[in-house]
Amino acid sequence: MVIVHKYGGSSVATTDKIMEIAKYLGGVKEQGHDVIVVVSAMGKRTDALISLAKEITKDPDKRELDRLMSTGEQTTIALLAIALKSLGYDAISLTGVQAGIKTSGHHTKNVIDSVDTDKINELLKEGKIVIVAGFQGVNSRGDVTTLGRGGSDTSAVALAAALGAKCEIYTDVDGIYSIDPRVYKEAKKLPLISYDEMMELAFLGAGVMEPRAVELGKKYGVEIYVGKSLGEKNGTIICAEEKCMEKKLITGISINENTAMINIENIPTYAKNVYIVFNAAEKNGVNIDMISQNDVTASHGSMAFTCPKTDETALEQTIAEIKEALPDIKPVVNRDVVKISLVGIGMISNIGIASRVFKILAENSISFHQVSTSEISISLIINGVDKEKVAVLLSKEFEI
Repeated sequence: MVIVHKYGGSSVATTDKIMEIAKYLGGVKEQGHDVIVVVSAMGKRTDALISLAKEITKDPDKRELDRLMSTGEQTTIALLAIALKSLGYDAISLTGVQAGIKTSGHHTKNVIDSVDTDKINELLKEGKIVIVAGFQGVNSRGDVTTLGRGGSDTSAVALAAALGAKCEIYTDVDGIYSIDPRVYKEAKKLPLISYDEMMELAFLGAGVMEPRAVELGKKYGVEIYVGKSLGEKNGTIICAEEKCMEKKLITGISINENTAMINIENIPTYAKNVYIVFNAAEKNGVNIDMISQNDVTASHGSMAFTCPKTDETALEQTIAEIKEALPDIKPVVNRDVVKISLVGIGMISNIGIASRVFKILAENSISFHQVSTSEISISLIINGVDKEKVAVLLSKEFEI
């Protein structure tokens, strides 16, 4: 059996931890499995590399930033290969480029298009443990690219899909919880969660998994195990909906603090002007999330949208371009907001969820800025200071 393991930055933060992983992987290999290992950069190494670039300029060139960030994972793969070889196991490290991971899109935010598995299959036939740098690949121009935060998860699932392998994600949490246990101590660990629910939670800000990784898992039928302790299978399995026997009304609540809200006042909200706003955002690589506006034909209307705080530099450039095209607008950026989202496939067949949510807000005099819904979710933009209060109130209301 082919098994893909993935280890996050906290799991490989020190050489001692890398040695422990090497010992465990050696045991998995001795059980007769073909082993592929995807690893992240050690600890906070990626943040440190970005900080180095920003010591030179506030807005580093994205192509070169990709090149720089990719070195973090390359350190880890080499150290893990060295560790395995020191224990007597045949191992080899590969960059994303060498592993055949082909990508496209904006630098620092690429997506995986395909995986050429010929080299990996050849190395597995030779009996090697193959260690692959997560988070990176190569585009059609031959440039090294990165996949954005959480990209190592995507690398692991993509490899598992291409190889018809099992996928096990090891991280700093022991599974997926109904809500962040640091916010609500009564949070429950979920033994199973559907692809759609996990995808929605991840897209809305739950940091345990990257949305694209779950999307690939669903598309190719790769069940994804998420856990912490090596060898202890007491985590969470992300799988098809029909395997999740218990259809709770609300499965989980995500809290996304990486949220900024941009209000644009005094904008004639005609389609041509709205296009200017979102075309500039797309061109600069700003990930637009929730959108609202007060009137589609107002000559002095207003609109608002949210995006990640981490898109700050691209957002500043976007606003500058919009102001150049529409000089009378008044943009205001609010970074003191949080997005809280309720997710559950039980919403499909139940009405009244929104009513209960707004009843809670009304009874506790809590205001909100924006709201959006999907078939299985409700999201609210609230003031950051109300984050924990709202999260706890909603958790108790829906017994998650």
